[in-house]
Amino acid sequence: MWSGSKVAILNRKESKYLAAVQAYLKGEPIISDEEFDVLKTELKEDGSAFAVSTEPKCYIDTGICTVTLKEDQFRSNLLYLPVGAILSILWLGLGFELIEPLIRINPIILYLVGTPAIYSGAKQITEGYIFTNKKIVYGPCPSCEAENRIYFGDILGVEGHGEVASVKCPACKDKFNVQRSTLRASTLPKN
Repeated sequence: MWSGSKVAILNRKESKYLAAVQAYLKGEPIISDEEFDVLKTELKEDGSAFAVSTEPKCYIDTGICTVTLKEDQFRSNLLYLPVGAILSILWLGLGFELIEPLIRINPIILYLVGTPAIYSGAKQITEGYIFTNKKIVYGPCPSCEAENRIYFGDILGVEGHGEVASVKCPACKDKFNVQRSTLRASTLPKN
């Protein structure tokens, strides 16, 4: 049972999802389309392996290839670094100029005291003025499986990708669209 399977045990939602897919493919749906969409959304939010396909799938009848990308939390958090570094230097500089003549404080302790203010300031400035409405996603190209990264949002007032990003893969030169809400990437139909 456990050999070679990434998913050996299913929870109740995953079992219901698989049963609904099988019944639909047989032509005897057991739940409505609205219920199925809600169930699939819940499974995506839970991070279930059944609701997202991290490997590209191509359909012969339409010529469309699809894959679900993932959000890049590491690079999203790195966007706070420049403002955080500047605020840290300002905090330590002002701390030494204002507090040092009165009380001798270790710079590490001074930095630790200011960490909450530095963090909240870096977050507000970065999200409010520099990288507004940010979201970084990554994953394979639906056609050639080459790694791609896409940034949704604006940078310093310059508009970037909105709800749908139209991207050209640098490896295979195929164009594909990525939806911000579902992170679903799909190639354009072949003529």
